Amino acid sequence: MSYLYSLRFAVDPGRTEAYSLEQLPEYVRAARIDDVMVFANVEELNTGHTDLRERAVFRDLAERTATVAARADASMSLNPWHTVMHGDYGKRLREGQSFRRMVDPRGRVADLVVCPRDEAWRTYLAQLYEYYASARPRFLWVEDDFRYHNHPPLWWGGCFCDEHLAEFSRRAGRPLTREEFVSGMLQPGEVSEFRGIWLDTAREALEETAAAIERAVHAVSPGTRLGLMTSVPAVHAAEGRHWAELLGALSGEHPPAVRIHLPAYSETRPAEYLTAFHLIADLHRALLPATAEIYPELENFPYSRFAKSSAFLRFQLLSAQVLALDGMTLDLFDLNGNGIVWTEGYQDALAATKDYLERTAPVFRETRGGVVVLVDEDSSAALHTSSGAEMTELYPREGFFAGLLGAYGIAFRFSTDSDIAGAVVAVSGQLFRTIGVERTRALFLANRLLLDAEAVDTLIDMGLGSLAGAETLAWSAGDAGAVTYEEAVRDAPLLGRPAARASVLLMGADIAQVTYVPGRSRALTTLRAPGHEDRGTGHAIVDDRVMIVPFGRIDALAGLVPMVRTTLRQEMMHGVLDAWRADVVRVEGCADVALYEYRTSDELLLYLVNASLDPVPRLRLRLPSASAVSRVAADHSDRGRTSPEFVFEGGRLLVETTMAPLESVLIRIR
Repeated sequence: MSYLYSLRFAVDPGRTEAYSLEQLPEYVRAARIDDVMVFANVEELNTGHTDLRERAVFRDLAERTATVAARADASMSLNPWHTVMHGDYGKRLREGQSFRRMVDPRGRVADLVVCPRDEAWRTYLAQLYEYYASARPRFLWVEDDFRYHNHPPLWWGGCFCDEHLAEFSRRAGRPLTREEFVSGMLQPGEVSEFRGIWLDTAREALEETAAAIERAVHAVSPGTRLGLMTSVPAVHAAEGRHWAELLGALSGEHPPAVRIHLPAYSETRPAEYLTAFHLIADLHRALLPATAEIYPELENFPYSRFAKSSAFLRFQLLSAQVLALDGMTLDLFDLNGNGIVWTEGYQDALAATKDYLERTAPVFRETRGGVVVLVDEDSSAALHTSSGAEMTELYPREGFFAGLLGAYGIAFRFSTDSDIAGAVVAVSGQLFRTIGVERTRALFLANRLLLDAEAVDTLIDMGLGSLAGAETLAWSAGDAGAVTYEEAVRDAPLLGRPAARASVLLMGADIAQVTYVPGRSRALTTLRAPGHEDRGTGHAIVDDRVMIVPFGRIDALAGLVPMVRTTLRQEMMHGVLDAWRADVVRVEGCADVALYEYRTSDELLLYLVNASLDPVPRLRLRLPSASAVSRVAADHSDRGRTSPEFVFEGGRLLVETTMAPLESVLIRIR
């Protein structure tokens, strides 16, 4: 299949464009670029909500870019940088711009950011996109400021303007103040009707605006594809997004196009990046329609190799393959107008990696296997807040196990299907509230489960604690010192020694001390205080069907805190899957090597990504359901196809091939 590289191209019309347009065809060929995405009114050059004269400048730039890019057989796309506007950043509405401005939950009014329900702004935005559509771009992108959250200097975002309050009041059937509505929407305990009103109102406004943009664009250029950049799924859940409806409204007759956020604007530790990737990009892909075309945004901020090396850029390209991509958008150079910068050398990494991306891409269209991590786009509607003080309390925490399993080398996949049966299913956060009592009961009857402590707490609160053999649960903050380490029970030899320990103090999560129904649970570890006092069961198995991890309530935007991932806990998780004889493929004996499982009618396909800085000298794979292996082939990202020697015995496959740090390999097993 064809894999599209789309280069985001920021020049300052009439000032810095000459050099970059001159260099563009050569760069397109050198980096193997397929599409050039022209920025309009971007970042450092943004002047606010534009007038017709300013739009004309950027449309003309797009048309000139299209002519130049075509010389190297590349298309042109266009990316207006704003909808409601990312933030005020010292700017105000201009004379004659009468848009209603966004208001945050505390009543602060923005100077530039607009209310998404404002009809004058909606008309303006549709006309702006209609005007740019006349340049006939391949894609016309809607930027990620098409949202309610994250609009500095507002607290969280908006919108809670007078018009919104009037609509909230109309739906509630009585007059409401801002303070009354926000307090009710966030109230702890039982969910107020105001929560649903907020989510419905927010969802409808974005869908209506998306439909207005679609009508305007396709009236002028029916072949232009509209695409949407996204942020973080947990935050979008707090805005009530229904992805199929929103993308359907924006796309018209075309398949949806989505620019999923890859969570590393700047280079981070690769293992931390891969965990964040699972909690954000991978999770988000599961919420999108299967028909969506995915072109993630690979950022490089604040630009240059001081922000991101070519090696890390390549690592992001390789690891993103599991999203079943159609290509990648590349934000490599400053948005201040520099345009092409050859000296950074990114063109070499892009060109060298593309063949592998195209060659392996069809694999990720196959059905993905592994532990099923359940998520739901509607979870913000049902979850209970803790204090009712922050909008961030509406963010679901359902990706926890993806972070663990990915780091532990255990195959997993996200799913929104809570009617699943015959699987190992992982549940974290308050998902049980979303799916309800009957589906929760059915899930326990038909599957084995991995639960975090918040999921157990949720069951107890719903009167369903007995499903997990749990009677009571008490929380302790990870830094409170009441519990400082956990110790493996004597019959669980972990780390090659008896009574192995793992810390729970600092850089960790909240810890749950669970009281279990007598006779139904088996402790894998015990929690200990500094003086070695027993503080109860740590990791536990209930009814030989449920594994409980005693951590939870991790900030949805914090990723996976470091202390919960250790070799002891990795070995324990692998051991439980072995004891269950679970048909879950995994890679053993290494840290931060993610494994993804796919199957065809005659092959098992395993894609491994090494997020560690250590090489893997050989692959030790656990294939529980395989009775025999007749052939193994490897396709390495750094050295191509090989036919390694292998030994298969007792469900374990030893493959004599190495993996370098930050590289990937596709293993084909027959």
